Amino acid sequence: MITKIAGKSGQLSLKTVQLQSYYRFYLDISDTMTSITNAQLGWNDAGTPVSDQFDDVYFSNVNGLEETRYVFLHQNHLPQRWQTYDQRRFVIAETGFGTGLNFLAAWQWFDQFKQQHPNAPLKELHFVSFEKYPLSQDDLIKAHKSWPELANYAEKLQKHYPIAVPECHRIVLEDGAVTLDLWFGDIKDCMPKVPVGEQGIVDAWFLDGFAPSKNPEMWNQDLFNGMAKMAKQDCTCATFTAAGFVRRGLIDAGFAMKKVKGFGTKRDMIAGHLPQRQTSTNFKPWFARTSASSSDSIALVGGGIASAALAKALVRRGKKVVLYCQDAKAAQGASGNRQGAVYPLLNGDHSGVSRVFAPAFLFARQFVEQAAEQIEFDHDWCGVTQLMWDDKSTDKLDRMLQGSFDQQLIHRLDQTQTSATIGLPINMESVHYPLGGWLCPAELTQGLIAELEKSELFAAHFETQIGALDWNEETQTWTLKSGEKNFTHSTVVVANGHQFDQLEQTAKIPLGQVKGQVSHIPTTDELSQLKTVLCYDGYMTPVNRNNGHHCIGASYDRSHLDYEFDPQAQQDNGEKLRKCVPNQDWPNQVDISANLSRQGIRCVSRDHLPFIGNVGELEQIKQVYADIHKKKPAKNAVDVPSYPNLYCMLGLGSRGLSSAPLLAETLASQICGDPLPLPIDVLETLHPSRMWVRKLRKGKAITEL
Repeated sequence: MITKIAGKSGQLSLKTVQLQSYYRFYLDISDTMTSITNAQLGWNDAGTPVSDQFDDVYFSNVNGLEETRYVFLHQNHLPQRWQTYDQRRFVIAETGFGTGLNFLAAWQWFDQFKQQHPNAPLKELHFVSFEKYPLSQDDLIKAHKSWPELANYAEKLQKHYPIAVPECHRIVLEDGAVTLDLWFGDIKDCMPKVPVGEQGIVDAWFLDGFAPSKNPEMWNQDLFNGMAKMAKQDCTCATFTAAGFVRRGLIDAGFAMKKVKGFGTKRDMIAGHLPQRQTSTNFKPWFARTSASSSDSIALVGGGIASAALAKALVRRGKKVVLYCQDAKAAQGASGNRQGAVYPLLNGDHSGVSRVFAPAFLFARQFVEQAAEQIEFDHDWCGVTQLMWDDKSTDKLDRMLQGSFDQQLIHRLDQTQTSATIGLPINMESVHYPLGGWLCPAELTQGLIAELEKSELFAAHFETQIGALDWNEETQTWTLKSGEKNFTHSTVVVANGHQFDQLEQTAKIPLGQVKGQVSHIPTTDELSQLKTVLCYDGYMTPVNRNNGHHCIGASYDRSHLDYEFDPQAQQDNGEKLRKCVPNQDWPNQVDISANLSRQGIRCVSRDHLPFIGNVGELEQIKQVYADIHKKKPAKNAVDVPSYPNLYCMLGLGSRGLSSAPLLAETLASQICGDPLPLPIDVLETLHPSRMWVRKLRKGKAITEL
């Protein structure tokens, strides 16, 4: 039973809950799939794709595009609703992505709407779709040939269409004007994982998928209830079927439904709306996430890749952003290296870090490719090869391969294949990430900021170290103090890496600091043959043709947190390669004698996961949750106390290049109240207050974490 009480504003909110029933719909979301099966297709005489799994066509043989427009667009009253819509982003959700026809048709009409109404409040279209058996990219391209008038949109989708990896894939198109969240997996598993706040997230539902007679497993009451839970007040819905049990099921879920004329020769279909939303959320109180009460002016503290990616995501949403960096230019800290590897952190059961870094890596590729269209920076998707150089690394990589990931994400190489792939002789096996590579983080970060500075929405203050943050309750603003200067903003994000402890509000977040030194070595005729990033007990990049050097590293030093050159670390960087590849001559060509190097300090967490979201008020958390371990299930749980309009993006560690773009997109979405691109339980593992809450829920004192 859900109990509602009046909040401070007098409006009803979920504060008092009986968790067992409160989360009835959202139970059992920790199970994950590691493998997704692509759709098996046939093609009929009309050139229409037919699912082997369901023995049904993906779209009408007669005129699939017109059917989509009639059934899903017209019956959801689009584009008419867009003309009077008073919010920035309109969200459509659908129950089967298939070929993407519904998405492409909606995008085309939204594009036309924007051209005709450039001053309308609505600026962005967000499309959320679920697919158990995603088409391969080749099949997708073939299917899209059926609609030449959509070719321009189809090609943009094809360019960033994801490989078959479970859960959510965010595709950002038209510089943020169009966003697609593709959830790969069974809808019954995926739908409860979609983060939903108390007001819902969906404006219109396209209830598609194969016919109920062909796919009865999907069309059930749990689905209809899930649609209602995700819906906003007055959300509309439409479906091609007129099956009585579907109409009754939607009515039972809370939708008001009616029969309307079907498309073409089809007699009936059904459409409706949600007249009264039942307030609910799947955010647990102790992992609550809130959007900014005001995002008129957003300050970012920090000048690395995290800040640059976040600034980009916020400016895309029309937000005014000011970046504060203590250095004379950006990327002087951990983001300043010449070459950094980009590849996912995976594990065999696809849990924890794997569920963050697999989609993050794919999003990073998309982000980098889109950035490369505007700015110049050294990068190469040359692949990453990880050597099985000893028993421990072999066991670790063997376990990783048990995850049955898509071969395009990771696969095993034997000794011969490893030599051929890396371009140098070697007598060991490996795993290979064919989509991985390297980039220059300094050039990318500085290039992003230089491009953003062309916008009236963005400004950067360099040589400006923020020493303190003060909240003004009366004006509901933050004052940022830098020496004698003060700056005022409605919202602040702390993304200053290892310097997180210099601000009172973030100082107690349980993060660590680790110094890393990389070495830059000149190439040789033989070393220049290295074709992929090579990982062992360290890493070595292929030669950067623009400067004739490789990058090797990196040291991991917790005791000397400075930027001084470390001769021992320099020596060790060279020795690691020779130790891990002992039976070959080419590692002996690594020459570190010029002492070319770079030092940075990483910000790391104990569980290898970043801290993204609202900054918690530790003393209040301890007070509010003092007895929470005694209450099972926890009754009267209030939302985790957090500072108003204060967020952090910290602890990106040594995989920041792979994670920063998606984490930035996630945080920007949270601040602005947009749908979030990660599963609800994954977001819990990234919550800035998670370690404190876990301790308290176990009845343990919060000491040093």
